[in-house]
Amino acid sequence: MSTIQFVNVSKQYPGASAPAVDNITLQVPEGSIAVLLGPSGCGKTTLLKMVNRLHQPTSGQIFLDGVDIQSIPVNQLRRNIGYVIQQVGLFPHLTIAKNIAVVPELLGWDRQRIRNRVDELLDLVHLPLDFRNRYPAQLSGGQQQRVGLARALAADPKVMLMDEPFGAIDAITRESLQDQLLELQRRLRKTILFVTHDVEEALKLADEIIVLDKGRLVQKDTPCNLLANPASDFVRQLLNTDDRIRQLSLVRVEMVMKPLHPAIQLSPLPQVPVGTDLKRVLSLMLSPAADTVLVTHEGKPIGCITFEELRKVGCLSN
Repeated sequence: MSTIQFVNVSKQYPGASAPAVDNITLQVPEGSIAVLLGPSGCGKTTLLKMVNRLHQPTSGQIFLDGVDIQSIPVNQLRRNIGYVIQQVGLFPHLTIAKNIAVVPELLGWDRQRIRNRVDELLDLVHLPLDFRNRYPAQLSGGQQQRVGLARALAADPKVMLMDEPFGAIDAITRESLQDQLLELQRRLRKTILFVTHDVEEALKLADEIIVLDKGRLVQKDTPCNLLANPASDFVRQLLNTDDRIRQLSLVRVEMVMKPLHPAIQLSPLPQVPVGTDLKRVLSLMLSPAADTVLVTHEGKPIGCITFEELRKVGCLSN
């Protein structure tokens, strides 16, 4: 795993009256999903693209695991960063297997190792192995996006950059891809910087949300703290923090659960798996009137939620 750190980073495009990114300092913790959120033109994609040097900062420094990215040869840097974009970017003349194998081939992996990795990744993103010999045009948009995710994971990078990867997908497929990303993240624990303008997507996916406006950092916090304690009217309006029921449907249980206490009797309590939203938790609490809900992962209890946890994030009135 690896951290991403921005130190006084700015980007001024020639002829622009104001910087696209204005003196940003922040850190993305290792193994977390940090979502860059804000309106169009706020600088979120520019900030993301400076991590793999598709854009160069006008001033400031960016570090990966403590190493200044300017000291890393650009080809080496990009081969060690997974990159997923909205348009997928698959090579239409290459098979799915060849698309996934692009970076491993550049790294000089042997043929059998590449074949094994392609098969492993197809299984990981829930695509049949016989897709390896198909071409991108033979796949749906959602399937192509899964291939794009597999390609970004091919060389097992520590860092993933995702620039509105699900923005061009229909709503049902988009939700499925979001769920799959969370499932993969629970297994792989990559450091992910994710750009979106969709507030609901940000609240669902993020461990931390980085709110930008006009190139400036407005607030950086967990989804729950942003909802409960917006730093400004801009954040309050962007997240629509007054809609309590909506909040319940967007925040995942693992964001608010607390550790299990030895005195808790597990057997009679209702259970939900990680990834469940708080609206479902509240429903279980109200019927059959349970004041505690267990959170499980792969069938094993890992935490619990009470009414108090819901109150702490501002989802319920005191």
